[in-house]
Amino acid sequence: MLVTKKPVLLSILIGLLLMTFSYFFQPLMPFKSIAHRGASAHAPENTLASFEKAIEMGFDYIELDVRLSKDKQLVVIHDANVQRTTDGEGLIEELTVNDLKKLDAGSWFSPEFEGEKIPLLTEVLNQTSGKIGIIIEMKAPENQPDMTGILADILNTHKSDSQIKVQSFHINEMKRFHELAPEIPAGLVLSKHLDLFHLASYRDFTSFLSVHHLLLSKSFINQAELFDYEIYSWTISKQYQYADMQRLGVHGIISGDEKRIPDSIMYALITPFLKGQDLIKTLLT
Repeated sequence: MLVTKKPVLLSILIGLLLMTFSYFFQPLMPFKSIAHRGASAHAPENTLASFEKAIEMGFDYIELDVRLSKDKQLVVIHDANVQRTTDGEGLIEELTVNDLKKLDAGSWFSPEFEGEKIPLLTEVLNQTSGKIGIIIEMKAPENQPDMTGILADILNTHKSDSQIKVQSFHINEMKRFHELAPEIPAGLVLSKHLDLFHLASYRDFTSFLSVHHLLLSKSFINQAELFDYEIYSWTISKQYQYADMQRLGVHGIISGDEKRIPDSIMYALITPFLKGQDLIKTLLT
C-alpha cells in the first residue's frame, strides 16, 4: 500500500505563508524613538553634535553614557578609556576634565567633526533642556562609588525637567539612586531574562526596563506590563527590526538611526531568517 506524503517544499511554503499572515495581522504599535549615544549613525557618539542631530531628526529621547573623571566630574563617554573615540590615550578615571577637553572626539568619525569635545553631563543638560528627553546610563557605578550620589545631586536640581531618566546594569546602584532622587524615573538595562519574581521585586525602584532585542517576546512584554513597566529595546541597527519591535509592542526603540521600511511581504518572509542569523552571531560572540 502506497502512503502519500506531503512534499517537504509544500510544507515549508505553507509555513511561510502562515507566518506571513500572522506577521501582518499584528498591529504596528507606536513607540518612543531613542537616539543611541545621540544620532550616532550621523555624528560621533556621545557628543553635542550627535545630540543636536538627534533633536534635528525628531527623536523623542537621547540616550547617553556617563563616567567619573579623575576630578569627580561626570563626563559623557561610553568606554572606560578614550582610545576608541578620541585621539588620546588613558582611562577616564585617571584623566581630569582639563585633560579630556584637550582631546578630539570627532575626527575618528569624520573630518567634518574635527575638534568635537567630550562633553560634561551638565553641558548636555544645559544645551538640550526642554528640547528632547534624556536617558542617562551610569557606566560601572559599582566601581565608582561617588557616581550615583553626584548624579543624583545634579539631577535633583533639574526636577522641573520631567523628561530625564536614569538607567544602569547595576541593580544595587539603581536602588541607591532611587533613594537619593525618587522623583527621577529609574530603569534597569538587561541582557538576560527576568522571571515574575524579579519583575515584581524590581518594581519598587524602577519604572522601565531596557532589554536586548533578542530577549524580547510578546509574553515577556505582557508580563512586564502587569507591573506597569515601560520596555525599551536595544540596540536596533537593521531596518527589518523596527517593524519587528513595533509588532512586539515595545514602548521605546533605542537606535542610532531612525530608519523606516515599507511594510512589504519580502520583509515579512525574510525576518525569521534574519533574526536567526542575529541569534547565531550573538551566541558565537
